[in-house]
Parts: sequence; structure tokens; C-alpha cells
Amino acid sequence: MADSSWVYGIRHQARCLTAVNASTEKSKFLVGTVGVKNNVVCLLEFDEDKSEIIPTSFSHPDEVWDICTCPTDEALFFTSHSPVGGDPANKKATLWKQQHQNETLEEQLTLDHAGISRVFWDKDVSKIMAINASNVFISSIRDNVADTTLSIHASHDNTLQNAAWNPHDPESIITTAGTCLAGWDLRSNKQTFARNDAHKSTIRAVDCNANKPHHVATGGDDAQVRIWDVRQLEEPLLTVDGHTHWVWSVAFNKFHDQLLLSSGSDTLVNLHNVVSVSSASYLGSSNSDGSDDKESGQGNEDDDDDDGWGRHHPTDGLICTFDQHEDSVYSVAWSPADTWTFASLSYAGRVVISQVPVEEKFKILGV
Repeated sequence: MADSSWVYGIRHQARCLTAVNASTEKSKFLVGTVGVKNNVVCLLEFDEDKSEIIPTSFSHPDEVWDICTCPTDEALFFTSHSPVGGDPANKKATLWKQQHQNETLEEQLTLDHAGISRVFWDKDVSKIMAINASNVFISSIRDNVADTTLSIHASHDNTLQNAAWNPHDPESIITTAGTCLAGWDLRSNKQTFARNDAHKSTIRAVDCNANKPHHVATGGDDAQVRIWDVRQLEEPLLTVDGHTHWVWSVAFNKFHDQLLLSSGSDTLVNLHNVVSVSSASYLGSSNSDGSDDKESGQGNEDDDDDDGWGRHHPTDGLICTFDQHEDSVYSVAWSPADTWTFASLSYAGRVVISQVPVEEKFKILGV
């Protein structure tokens, strides 16, 4: 599917993309490259009215393996990076500030810890989480100085792959290592839950539902996306198929959490409807016994118009597949400025900015 999509090609290979979270008026994304030379961090601004993507490139000294933007300042972002030809296991994490007048990056600070693969900025902009192969570091940032306040040895046998702040509890985080999904309480420095074998093989992607506490999506090398209630981890709430190879990224829509993006090494970006496990699930049923009016034979057209969905009743399933990439799709990210817009990045350096199909948007809005 290629409707409502715009493509921009970066000259180098790339593995990381993120939304500029502080930009709530315009859809902006950052991409970092992993070329053999002349690496850049590329700022892409999407102008829907003009139907164009406006790029600004900032020279970056190393290969960029991950990127994380400040929640409140568009100019600030962390990169996880290593020298070209160097050992990626020796990555460093640096905070940069964009200098638009001369299109350069000004270094603000570099974290002391070695091998940092990813950095995550909390909603509290003075606090970050960084991970390496086996540890989680919680640090406070003030006056361009990072002070580590907590260190958690989060994995003994497997490499930490990913992590996420719990959007419903600022003192709680989630990690993935190997096939294990785990939660941690930063107040007690203790594990709060763990589910081994949450996937059949390595879990590479994780995202928390910002609208529904305790709900987490994971994606793994078993080509599956699973949604969990971390209070009941015996079985996933929902298993989402649609990929044929490793799943690299999953992302809940922050406003309409029945929309879930996933991308993988099969070159595909899938947009799923997971309404049954979303905060909107109650809209599909108004009976006290939880049954749907239409199924019980008690509904009519007027009832349909009153149940919050109009005449549309969304159901779980694949909404559509975006297949404009020709290589592994490492990242997907929703725009903070427009609920219906998202970007995806493949290894070849192709960025595709897409939108939720209009008919699906109307279903969600009940029109």
C-alpha cells in the first residue's frame, strides 16, 4: 500500500529514527546514519500542505546506532555512537544541541558508562535511562552534567536489547533481554515481574501503552508481536501476526491506542488494530454482561449511533501493510504533532512518512 506516503532517501545506511517529541506543531523526525564516512543526523520536517519533506543535515563524527530526543527542547538529543570501523560494543552516548545557523552539532555532555546502546529520556526532562549489555543506569542531568543515581544489573545471561519508561509510574521501567520481559521498581531497586520465554526467540522491541496501565507490546525474532498485561503474564493478551522475519520495532499510537505499528526484517511496516486490548475496547460493548448489542439481537441503527462508534465497529486485525521499503525496517515512530502520521526507516536509508488510511480514521472517529 502506497497511498498517503512520502519518501525521502538518505545517502548512507541508517538504523535509527525517532520523532522529535518536543515538536507538537509540525511533524519532525531525526535519523542517524551508519555509513563508512561522513555520517550525519538528519532532521526531517514533514509539510503535509506542501506535500514535501524538508531535510536538514548535521555532521556527526561517528556511526549513529540510536537516537533519543528531549521531551521539551527540540534542539537537544542523545546519540549512541561508535567510531567507523570500531567495535560497536564500545558505544558511547553523547548529548548534542542543534546549531541551525551553521548546521552543526554542539556537544553538551558524554555519559561516563561504556557500551551504552540506548538512552531513554523520561517525561521528567532532568532524568534519563541508559542501557548497556547488562546494566541499566538512571541519571539526573543538570547544567550539562549527568549524575548517575541508580545502577541496576538487569541481565546476567543475555544482552539487554531494549527498555522503556513506564508512562504511568515514573519510578518504574521495563527491560527486555533474550526472551525475558521484566519490570523494575527504581525505589527499591528490585524486579517487580519477569516473564521468561515471552517470545520463542530474542525480544528486540518493546513499547508501553500510554493510555492503558500495565499493557505492553513486544516484538521478537519469532516474527510475532505480543501484547501483555504485566499483572498476568501466563499468556499474552493478544498475539499479532503479519511478519515473516524479525520484528525490530513496535509503537502504540499515543492518542488512539487501538492503532499499533510494527516493522521488521521482512521489509514491511504493518498497521494493526488491537481495539480489544485498548483503552477504547469498552466502546464496542454497552451491555452489563459485556456482550455486543448487535450480537445479542438487541441493537438497531439508533443504538449504533449512540454507542460511541457511529455505525462502525472496529475489530482486531491487520489494517494495512506499507511495502515501500526494500530492506530491513529498523524503526517506526508516530508523530507527536499529528495523530495520524508516522515515519519508518529501512537500512538502505529510506525514510517513508505515511498516514493512517482515511477510512480507518473515520471508523475511529465514528463518522
